[in-house]
Amino acid sequence: MWVISDNSALSALAEIGLLEILPRILGRVTIPASVASESQHPSAPIALRAWIARPPSWLTVEPDPANLLEETHALGAGEAAAITLAWNHRGSSYLIMDEKRGRAVARTLGLPVTGLLAILVEAAITGEVEFDDVLSRLLATGFRLSPALMEEAGTKVRNAKERQDPTA
Repeated sequence: MWVISDNSALSALAEIGLLEILPRILGRVTIPASVASESQHPSAPIALRAWIARPPSWLTVEPDPANLLEETHALGAGEAAAITLAWNHRGSSYLIMDEKRGRAVARTLGLPVTGLLAILVEAAITGEVEFDDVLSRLLATGFRLSPALMEEAGTKVRNAKERQDPTA
């Protein structure tokens, strides 16, 4: 399975010091070269720039697809390349993408998409992180989430924890 990420999840995880949860939750992660470039941009978080300068063994940087899908032309370079890469591996890939327009394009193309919040929910359920703490840290970075989405995610974590330990 190809797990392909755009820059937003990587950037947010770098800011809260949790990039290392990705391989524990997802295994190998692939990014297109344009996402790697965005991660090196002077406006990117310092932690992300340091991380991408010495990428971990679980990260694969693929060349950007030669021909981007027409549906992606209104998106940023990293999002367009990530969606096109996922399209080129459709049936054996899914995207990590939080940008609303990019998610809409991916879904229109029939590509499976997940976001950072879903990854953090899974990490909390498996005991990798404490959900309320990591959510607070994420929101402190300026990452935007709707109150309804946060409540839904918190409920998923609580319900899963209750099933794991009904006495809790």
